[in-house]
Amino acid sequence: MNEINNTAELKKRRRLIRLELTGGVILLFIILNFLLGGRVLTGQNIISIIRHAVFPSFVAWGMSFIFTAGIIDLSVGATIVLAANIGSVAAMEWGWGYWGLLITAVLAAVICEQLSVRCSVTLKIPSWISGLGMALIFESIISVYGSIRSVTQGNNACTLKSYRIFGTTPLMTIMWIAGFITAYFLLNRTNIGINIQAIGGNSTVAKQMGINEKKTILIGALIGSVFFGLGAVINISDVSVIYPKSGLASLNTIFKSLAVVLLAQGFTKLIDMSAGILVGSIIISALFNILTLLGVPSGTGQEMLLGLVVIFCGIISNIKTKEVVK
Repeated sequence: MNEINNTAELKKRRRLIRLELTGGVILLFIILNFLLGGRVLTGQNIISIIRHAVFPSFVAWGMSFIFTAGIIDLSVGATIVLAANIGSVAAMEWGWGYWGLLITAVLAAVICEQLSVRCSVTLKIPSWISGLGMALIFESIISVYGSIRSVTQGNNACTLKSYRIFGTTPLMTIMWIAGFITAYFLLNRTNIGINIQAIGGNSTVAKQMGINEKKTILIGALIGSVFFGLGAVINISDVSVIYPKSGLASLNTIFKSLAVVLLAQGFTKLIDMSAGILVGSIIISALFNILTLLGVPSGTGQEMLLGLVVIFCGIISNIKTKEVVK
């Protein structure tokens, strides 16, 4: 009886904290809207905030299926850049249109992610090491192809001039909501999602329960890479061109998503990881939107703050961890 009462009390406290958190965020937006002369809560600006939250959300959902299992893959940014460029070439230069854009971008992301994760789990090396190595390889592929394009076409970037419907409103918002529903269902209502969380929680216990660790990690990487591929399609459709990266510059592509993941981990006591990513992406997007309204330069100033945000979100996600975080 006491256990039932304690559970009911815990649920009640969680609901209260959720309401307080929601109310606090709304109040903060109202105050900022007042201070910025009503420029924050306009219809156009709210749409802008949502638009800029979609791509980080898809990447973060993909990360949740990989990072949750203990695989810290740092090749994700390079994978997205490569997938976006391949999709652009398929759509524009090969004449495959929307289907070419979608299928080739997702397929490229799946292949790249499988190579990166398999390198770690098969060779038994730390995932962040294999991820960095693969990131350099993927970046080199893009750079070499870009150099060839510079000679043959006078431009090293693949531009998506047409077939950009996936970067328009309201389709981006529809895909965003569909992405959340899919991520939530797969992570919380399927055996593979539960197994991924079990491995991330305690791999030794998970193995004793009969969970195949390698198989689970690879399937998680497969699901995550589909989200990466869709994110690449949304991003290239939105901005029309993604330039080749080198020297691990592709890591910058995933910093906002990483901040979203870390922020969502800090919310897991209150809401599900997938929902936390949805909320976190809005918070991060709104933060940079407000910085832009305040006139903070999008180069050094916002990048510096992004670094601080990533560290702050990391602190929140590990605030109750007693051992040294590696």
